[in-house]
Amino acid sequence: MKLTINEIADIAKVAKSTVSKALNGHKGVSEENRRRILELAERLNYEPSASAQALASSKTGTIGLLIPHEAGYSLSGAYWSAIITAIAQAANRRNYSLMILTPVSDDDLASPIEAVIRRRNVDGLIIGAEQIDPGVTSRLIEEEIPFVFIGRNTQVQHYSVDVDNFGGSERLVQWMIGRGYKKIACLSGPAGYLYSQQRIDGYLSALKKAGIDWHDVTHTEYSSDSTQKAVARIVEKYPDLDALYITAGGDFLLDCIDILRLSGKNIKKIGLGAFDDYRFFDYLDIPVCTIRQPLKDIGVDAAEMLFSFLSGSVPREMNKILDVELILR
Repeated sequence: MKLTINEIADIAKVAKSTVSKALNGHKGVSEENRRRILELAERLNYEPSASAQALASSKTGTIGLLIPHEAGYSLSGAYWSAIITAIAQAANRRNYSLMILTPVSDDDLASPIEAVIRRRNVDGLIIGAEQIDPGVTSRLIEEEIPFVFIGRNTQVQHYSVDVDNFGGSERLVQWMIGRGYKKIACLSGPAGYLYSQQRIDGYLSALKKAGIDWHDVTHTEYSSDSTQKAVARIVEKYPDLDALYITAGGDFLLDCIDILRLSGKNIKKIGLGAFDDYRFFDYLDIPVCTIRQPLKDIGVDAAEMLFSFLSGSVPREMNKILDVELILR
């Protein structure tokens, strides 16, 4: 039978914590006790278990991905699914596992963070940045848990991987204007998210450059019900609307199409644009112009940035901004 730390502590007549500190080279134990414990462990052929070694070195072999939305939304959509796949593959290449963390509700990111701190079950975190607050990140810094962001945050400046939200949005709306659309409404995600504002700014910039004064921005929460109600309000308010640009994500494009059809509009005469691109768009009977985000690169770059911290180095860039692609149909 393998000798345990408790048994060594009994033989040496010291506390278990003293044995642990001596075996792992930590401070807080006298040199005489350290020498005596190490000699005893060697004489009795003590071998720590793999799990004990992991705890002692604070290494779990696992990284966490904290998605800032409840699981019903985030894990059913294509955006986070693609990023999860990329991060998991990057982690596996380094013999790491990936743990997925989601909040019970979108406004409670503190709970999964506190659980990680309490259990110490990950070596570092990748965090969707849009809803994070300084209090949560302060806890991670205080507990010396490395983390990086996917996206950026208005309140917390930290290492991150993001896309060109402004530039992609501006290019898409410029193309729609070039097709002759002049009354283009913008359906955006929650107002407090930095990427929402960046995409709105790109939309407004394209209109301004084209000399178009008319604009409308409507915000929606991330749910089909909220999106459908928002589109219904837009259609009712602007009967002569000729185009709709959805910055909230391509997952909600079908909800928009449903409401436009129910309103009695000729859907094929309405210009549609979305800041996200999915394969099923190719099979729609109406043309959709989209922005394709490099989801695989987002996941891989975020993972590599975190692994830089875990290896004791600092990433070369604090905010890595990836280009996006305009997809025309």
